[in-house]
Amino acid sequence: MSWKTPFLISLQSRDIREKSHDNFISAYTRLANRTSNPTTTSDTSDPTNPPPPDQQLITDLLAAQTSKGLLQSQLAAAQAEVVSLQAQIKALEKVAREKERLERKNVDLESEGRDKSRVIQNLQDEMLTLTMELNVLADKEQATRKENEDLVQRWMDFAETRAEVMNRASNWE
Repeated sequence: MSWKTPFLISLQSRDIREKSHDNFISAYTRLANRTSNPTTTSDTSDPTNPPPPDQQLITDLLAAQTSKGLLQSQLAAAQAEVVSLQAQIKALEKVAREKERLERKNVDLESEGRDKSRVIQNLQDEMLTLTMELNVLADKEQATRKENEDLVQRWMDFAETRAEVMNRASNWE
């Protein structure tokens, strides 16, 4: 939604609000014209049945008081609406601040999650490396054991052969 739509809506509501006061404005204008030019009022009124001047003033005063009461009630309603709108603005600002705080927290948590994933990946890589090294060392140990067994067996064979040779030389057989 662009900025034009709310602007046009507010202009339309202003026009409606101002046009609702046209009756009061025209009544005040007529009253002001009559009080400033009393001769013009008597010329335009019916000369055969002129209203008494006091009666006309009382009527105008009642109309003015009525319109004043209406305007005061409209003013009170407008002021109440302003207070309500200000409360809504404060609530919206609070919600916006909370939203910004939560967005920052979300960004921090995402970053922390990426860091933890990176650490986990590094640990898994290190575990794999250590497992491979362990397997190599186990293979070397097994080869060394086999070699040691072969050496012991060869030594035993050599010692046995030597003992036989010595026994034959000394005629023990």
